[in-house]
Amino acid sequence: MNKFELYCMVFYVLDAEWDENKNPQLGEFLSGANPFLFDDIGSADPTIYEKFCETVDDCITVENSYSIASKYIAELKNEVVSSAFSTIDETEWIECVKDYLSSEHKGSDSK
Repeated sequence: MNKFELYCMVFYVLDAEWDENKNPQLGEFLSGANPFLFDDIGSADPTIYEKFCETVDDCITVENSYSIASKYIAELKNEVVSSAFSTIDETEWIECVKDYLSSEHKGSDSK
């Protein structure tokens, strides 16, 4: 699993929670964090993805991806984002990651 795939998974979790509660602060974060706005690998606000890449380890596996994502979320020090991410547990996360990685997706060839 590469950094961009992990980043997209974090985005998907947060976006799913935004779909449920329409929290404006979460929506604002997601607007800048959107990895699908442009064709390249990154985010709508490039500094968000750059900071993510600086924060997370290079060695990402399905098994450790939840803890790496959780660490990134904690380091944001954003209660709204942390609360949104807490809606998924590790078991559900791993199931979602396996499903995501088994389907065609943006960034599957990126490092």
